[in-house]
Amino acid sequence: MVKAIVDTKGRALGCTLVGPHAGDLLLPWIMAVQNRQKMSTLASLIAPYPTLSEVTKRTAGSYFTPNLFSDRSRKVVRFLMR
Repeated sequence: MVKAIVDTKGRALGCTLVGPHAGDLLLPWIMAVQNRQKMSTLASLIAPYPTLSEVTKRTAGSYFTPNLFSDRSRKVVRFLMR
C-alpha cells in the first residue's frame, strides 16, 4: 500500500509505504520530498517492468485521475470528437 501526501501545487510532501519490500521502494519518494518535486515527475519515471517499482509510477499517476476524468475533460473530448 502506498499513501502519498501532496500539496495543492502537486508537490510530494510525504509518503507511507506498507508491505513486503517497502524499504526498496522508498528512494524515489525520499528524493521527491527532499527536492520538492511534483507528482508529474514521479509519474514520468521509467521503471523496469514488471517490478515493484511500478507502484511509485502508478501512485503518482493516480493523482491525475480526477482531472483526466472530470466533467470538464469529458466535455472537451466530446466537443473535439464532433
